[in-house]
Amino acid sequence: GLVAALALTLPGDESAGGDKKAGGGPAATSPSPTVEGTSRPPSDRTLPPGARREGGFAWVPPKGWKRVVRTASNVHYTAPDGTQELSGLSSLAVNDLLATWRKSEQSAHEGQDYRKIRLDRTTFRGRPAVVWEYLFTLDGKRWHAEQLGFDQGAQSYQISTWYRTAVAEQGERTYERVKKTFTVLDPQ
Repeated sequence: GLVAALALTLPGDESAGGDKKAGGGPAATSPSPTVEGTSRPPSDRTLPPGARREGGFAWVPPKGWKRVVRTASNVHYTAPDGTQELSGLSSLAVNDLLATWRKSEQSAHEGQDYRKIRLDRTTFRGRPAVVWEYLFTLDGKRWHAEQLGFDQGAQSYQISTWYRTAVAEQGERTYERVKKTFTVLDPQ
């Protein structure tokens, strides 16, 4: 699919195991109460309604999108019209994400019409993270990519999207909605 164009994987992805089966279906419970004005990140027991458990994380992908499991910890969803793809990935944390992605960016320049928007350190839910946002052309069509990666414990997680620039507003809304539901699962 599209990901082959300029995709990158986190270090250790290949060692994620050969199990092609991802976790079960939706799991939803009511969130535990918090003090007014505060919130706690979702835990394994408080997944949002419609959440899908994947290899090491859960999220709520858009309804009606095609699910493709590359490995138990690398799952993609594609919009029915093919204008957007979402990817969730977990792997062992090995190296500094920014350094790894900068190295990957060197080969991205070989892609057609690659233009970096940003490749920087950021935060995600108060944790250090890295964001890589860029434009590229594939089969004559312009795409916008945004990849967010962060480490938690011994694991790295990545939430990514690629969407046609013609659907940029909807693509960004969908990505933001899915990122809000991304939940790291407690190790079993």
